[in-house]
Amino acid sequence: MTNDMVQAVEAPDSIVDVISTDTCSFMHCAGKLKVLDHQWIQVIFEPLELRVGAIDFRYGGESEVKLQITYIDENTRLGKGSRGSLFVFRMRHGDSTNT
Repeated sequence: MTNDMVQAVEAPDSIVDVISTDTCSFMHCAGKLKVLDHQWIQVIFEPLELRVGAIDFRYGGESEVKLQITYIDENTRLGKGSRGSLFVFRMRHGDSTNT
């Protein structure tokens, strides 16, 4: 089960995902963002970095995702992946990280 998932977008083109689950205390995935047009972005992620207990390792290879982004307001964006996945992105208040 996912306990926490945070995505930080750092100008101009870096993205970092940090995920915490019941079985893995830390998953980290960094990527580069590319704007394709006024609605679509592409993110190319590096291999996933995992921490299970005291063991750190990398898993898999480079991966890519394309998202269609819809602006709702200053704090909310909707994303639809090229394979139909749906995402809600909200500004996380109290720090500089977006989710």
